[in-house]
Amino acid sequence: KLLNLIDDDEVIQVTRDLVAIPSITHHEGMGMVRYMEKWFKALGIPVRIYPYDADRANFFADYGATSGPGRFLFNGHMDIKPVEGMKVDPYAGVIRDGKMYGRGTCDMKGGLAAVLCAYKALVRGGFTPKGGISFYSDIEEEYGGLAGYYWAKDQGLYDGYEGLISCEPTSLEVQIGNRGEFATAFETKGRSAHSGLAHLGVNAIHNMTKFILEYLKLPYLQVENPWFGKCAVNFEKINGGLYLSAVPDRCVACVDSRLIPDTPPERVQKELDDLMERMNREEGIGIGETAEPEGWRVTGAKLKAEVIPADHPLVLRATAAYEKAVGSKAVISGCPAVTIAMVLIAMGIPAIIFGPGSIEQAHTEDEWVEVAQLPKAARIYTALMGEM
Repeated sequence: KLLNLIDDDEVIQVTRDLVAIPSITHHEGMGMVRYMEKWFKALGIPVRIYPYDADRANFFADYGATSGPGRFLFNGHMDIKPVEGMKVDPYAGVIRDGKMYGRGTCDMKGGLAAVLCAYKALVRGGFTPKGGISFYSDIEEEYGGLAGYYWAKDQGLYDGYEGLISCEPTSLEVQIGNRGEFATAFETKGRSAHSGLAHLGVNAIHNMTKFILEYLKLPYLQVENPWFGKCAVNFEKINGGLYLSAVPDRCVACVDSRLIPDTPPERVQKELDDLMERMNREEGIGIGETAEPEGWRVTGAKLKAEVIPADHPLVLRATAAYEKAVGSKAVISGCPAVTIAMVLIAMGIPAIIFGPGSIEQAHTEDEWVEVAQLPKAARIYTALMGEM
């Protein structure tokens, strides 16, 4: 009965409505908050709005109990990446060949629309939760979550929940946790000289190149996990050089490596320390860790992967909801990125990531979501909520 109350066209239109609201991270504005406030108040569901500064806020809505056992939290962040350089209208939600294009279609206003419509189906169907089903939409997720999901943690707003469902894009796979992160910067030393007499200097960029090539051979990058695959590594920024016609005397490179559960940051650090010591001793490249450039990211991070077992009750409930709504078996996998789920699992609260769209399309110049996944996600969320 509840699944039949999902209106496919409405889910698609709500996604377009949300995409049309500019909400770039750091500059989210109040448009998303006001839309969600109106939506939940029309359903008779109380909301909680927590202003963070003058023009943005974190948003909660509570269906059912607000204390006691049996309470679950659904989450979707309202902020999006910047739109410069996009090759599609970022706010139009144009639909073409079964895809909806625009910033946030995939990451993650499609997931938000699906969960809003799931709440509407529950209310229309007269469903009363056994415990409580809360919704949380956060700001600044795309920049480390300090004003969003970490703020909510510091405020104690996750306390008492028995589980969290993040509606981030997973191609509707049930993801059992997040990779960890090892983000830091390295500096090599050199000695300046005129380019015409480069052999008299020591080129710090050349030294950094040698180090990066050896880094990519580190043993931790060869380990494989059945849910997460291998660790990812990305040297994302490099800077060096004094001025024209001069050998660079220093070079800084930033790395972001995403860690599987089998490779905790302590292992990565040990392998790195050994590599730097060997290259300094044998090749004299002057390599060491350093602070990342100001403004590059909030802070360096050395975080372990956070996961729950594939047979955890929350995972089983999600896969059962998928089968009930879709009629086929769900795929279980691991999330390659960092999400709010990582924070809650670290707190001892089980969490999964489970939403429409693929992370392969997130943050791209032509970001899109497969339209057919949107109502499908709404039905899955409805089926999952219907057992809560």
